[in-house]
Amino acid sequence: MSDALLTLLKWCLLALVYLFFFRVLQATWFGSTTNVTVRTVAKPRSGRSQRKQEAVSPAVSHLVVLEPPVLAGRQYSISGDTIIGRAAGCQISLDDTYISQLHARVSPGDSGMLIEDLGSTNGTYVNRERVTAPVIGGAGDLVQLGGIVMEIR
Repeated sequence: MSDALLTLLKWCLLALVYLFFFRVLQATWFGSTTNVTVRTVAKPRSGRSQRKQEAVSPAVSHLVVLEPPVLAGRQYSISGDTIIGRAAGCQISLDDTYISQLHARVSPGDSGMLIEDLGSTNGTYVNRERVTAPVIGGAGDLVQLGGIVMEIR
């Protein structure tokens, strides 16, 4: 082998090592965030500023667990982009072996709740149809992640 080819291979290997360390640091940073349900609490204000605050902030939606019976009735408030999965860094962390570490993203919108699958192994379903692109779900729609079925309210 020529010296030029060996030098090129060394640089490629070094680049792969740096990429590996970058991904490890990125996963460590994301995994170290706390498990908190996202809620925004508006402080009482007077006059126009309070009306502006109400007009800008999105309506709060809820996901209520229907199945399995052990978790039935548990309610999660959704007031911004919320990640659902098994990872400790998810805003909604669910303990189900059929749910991926980062399974789905939900966020409230003007016309309903936006539901997006994040490349999960077993898929995300809205009203028993697999989500392949972001979908808008309305009140009463069923969202299934693994063995957990939730209703949008």
